[in-house]
Amino acid sequence: MVSLLSQAQEVTEMLIPVLHIQTVRNEMPPYTVISAPEGCIGTTIKDNKYVAGRMVMTLKADTLYDSGEYEKSVSGMRIKVRGNSTGAFLAQRPYKIKLSKKYDLLGRTDQEFKHKEWVLLAMYTWNKKMTNHESNILNIVGLTISRLLEKEWTPEFDFVHVILNGEYQGMYYLMESVDKGEKRVNISPDGFLLEHDVFWWNEKVYFKTDQQSHDSGYTYKYPDPDNVNDSIQSVISDYMNQIEHNILFSEDIDLLSFAKWLLIHDILGTDDAAGCNRYLCKYDMCTSLLQMGPLWDFDSIFRSDGWSSLHHYESFFYPRLLQRTDFRDIYCKLWKQVRPHLFERIQNELKQVWNQYGEVFDESMKLHQTKYPSEGHQSFISQIEEVKEKLYRRIEIVDSLMLTDFNVNCINHPIYNSRSNTYLIDMQGRKHQQTPYQRLTKGIYIYHGENKKIVIQ
Repeated sequence: MVSLLSQAQEVTEMLIPVLHIQTVRNEMPPYTVISAPEGCIGTTIKDNKYVAGRMVMTLKADTLYDSGEYEKSVSGMRIKVRGNSTGAFLAQRPYKIKLSKKYDLLGRTDQEFKHKEWVLLAMYTWNKKMTNHESNILNIVGLTISRLLEKEWTPEFDFVHVILNGEYQGMYYLMESVDKGEKRVNISPDGFLLEHDVFWWNEKVYFKTDQQSHDSGYTYKYPDPDNVNDSIQSVISDYMNQIEHNILFSEDIDLLSFAKWLLIHDILGTDDAAGCNRYLCKYDMCTSLLQMGPLWDFDSIFRSDGWSSLHHYESFFYPRLLQRTDFRDIYCKLWKQVRPHLFERIQNELKQVWNQYGEVFDESMKLHQTKYPSEGHQSFISQIEEVKEKLYRRIEIVDSLMLTDFNVNCINHPIYNSRSNTYLIDMQGRKHQQTPYQRLTKGIYIYHGENKKIVIQ
């Protein structure tokens, strides 16, 4: 343990904060793994109760935050294991942190960023389409594209090391949780934030609508389930039933919000319709429209070779929304707007992430591997390059699907297949078959296969 702590201190010299969490009587957060009852799906956790303690965040020799010893509503913090399949199966347990007093653990200057609830997400993501079937940066990718498409709110994060009761737990994403807040989902006291949830059967308070399949129900992020009485439940459930019955012509749905949410998953190629954390919110019960909430959970991105699986998940809104001409028009218009510079913007954002975290991330991962030796063997830059290649391919796929299914052509240059006999020839006679055209230098090229010139500017 001493060697791990000394390594942690060494890593903090490279600007990765360390969370030192000490619980009362060294109690570790409990949980039990459970499987779904008959007729439901999923494996998750229960009895994951909070344990109280103190948290100190340090950076180099500086103390960035000290919660103090636990005193309910006064000081200290509480921590519990969180997640569904991640909580049940990952060696590195994800956690939820609840502070006794609001604080911005990401160190921003605006006081409105202060909040009690935060999450620690594990670094490892299993994904069969990635090298070695793992990645550490899929959360970064999903959140980056959410920001680029200007979703109403996208959680922010930082990397931290966690030491719990003297034992090193690894490097984590310290992230804003999906909650009501002035700088989060800024809904009014009479609004709501729901999750269309396949794990509804593990919650004390939930409701089901007429249109939902047996595997889904609605659970509450706001109001707090403890504050949901019969009257509140009736108002919200009646509203959601009405929306779902009238979805083909309802004017109470923010179609742009729904279009952004779907398009992001289509760009990412999400292949997990049931478990992709489908949040819905209404800012107030009087005048606001129903919106899709924040994006969360990017484990299954890049796994689809066509549309995201949300297009086909009959239990949720999208198969029926896609029957609406007005929704299809908004969706196609949105793609036309973001498509021309999308890859360049993603590339630039990932470059900034590398500049901020790259070398520090790789050094920190060496410490992480002392706890989880089978994880994190791809360097940060190699993961970024792999992600860029997959995003480039996803843009090509969406281009093709848009043309086939919506008659929308957003292709500025030919899409060529590196496995076919088509390729580009530059003015020096060199072939360019496997390099995406956006990365070629400026100049004139001959597109072999159609015998025409194109200009890369």
